[in-house]
Amino acid sequence: MTAPRIWLFLGIVNALLAVILAAAGAHGPMAPTTPFLQHILSTASLFHLIHSLAMIQFGLWLAQNPNHYNFTGIFFLTGTVLFVGSLYALVFTTITFPGLLTPIGGALLMLGWITWGLQVAFPSKKQP
Repeated sequence: MTAPRIWLFLGIVNALLAVILAAAGAHGPMAPTTPFLQHILSTASLFHLIHSLAMIQFGLWLAQNPNHYNFTGIFFLTGTVLFVGSLYALVFTTITFPGLLTPIGGALLMLGWITWGLQVAFPSKKQP
């Protein structure tokens, strides 16, 4: 599987998970009962879906620009797992330590946007 297809696939799977987890949080037996947890779930769902779509778009962009690196997708994926995953853990479980991972995940998401912007602004000299 080529790198663009990998990012398309991972983005699609993440988008599916975003919808499933948002539905579980809104309608399931584990739905948050406090406004604070509902806000955390809303934030997690928003960031999950946005970065799922970003992975899909990155895969499409990478297919048209094959001489670029996968750093952006790696940052988006790991950032999503840490940022969104830690928020979901706070909402759906009783453990609180994953909240320590939230800022690391957020920084990785920012790095994803920065690296993509740099790749667009400064075309790569990488050989295909």
